[in-house]
Amino acid sequence: MNEIVSLQLDVPKAWAQDLNDRATLLEILSLGLETYRLQRALILYQQGAGSLGYVADLVGISKRVLLEEARQRGALPHFDEHYVEQDLNQ
Repeated sequence: MNEIVSLQLDVPKAWAQDLNDRATLLEILSLGLETYRLQRALILYQQGAGSLGYVADLVGISKRVLLEEARQRGALPHFDEHYVEQDLNQ
């Protein structure tokens, strides 16, 4: 079961009209969080922190989504013994 956490945010007044509806606000936060996780995973992968599968699991996103995004950005998978072993042991 997901716990609910209350947050208070200060945003520019111009944004306020888009944030009046709770469902819209939750969608915006969800999209932003997904984008953040995706970018974080790509950075970790490019820094050599692990395989695509490993960093996807680490940041909590789908391996398929990360693989598609990595291909679109030209960050092709690195296949070496270490990364393959990492994925196989998960």
